[in-house]
Amino acid sequence: MNTNKYLNFGYLSLIPVTFGIIISASVVNAVTLPQDNAFCLNPKPYELAEGKSTNEEQIELKVNGMTCGACSKAVKSALLKVTGVTDAVVSHDEGKAVVIIEKGKVKADEIIKAVENAGFSASKK
Repeated sequence: MNTNKYLNFGYLSLIPVTFGIIISASVVNAVTLPQDNAFCLNPKPYELAEGKSTNEEQIELKVNGMTCGACSKAVKSALLKVTGVTDAVVSHDEGKAVVIIEKGKVKADEIIKAVENAGFSASKK
């Protein structure tokens, strides 16, 4: 009985597993975000690319009364319920909201009213 045949097979079956773990670890390291992601914060998150026509515009609001992340979420949720609003970025730290709307579908007054209905005050910047 040749036992080397079975031992070699067992040893060789570990090589692809080990190699796969090494490859997987290197792929994870390649796509891991840096620890300091402050550079990812864009002061103008929806700055439109120059020369491109779009059916969207942004309205920047000053929002008063937000003190925490839950406040920001409440304002964003209220804004997204307005017909014609496609997206919103709200910061309680900066006290502002950048609202992306479809041109001609919604007025600034309607957006401000939605923020006020959520319990905060707002004005157009």
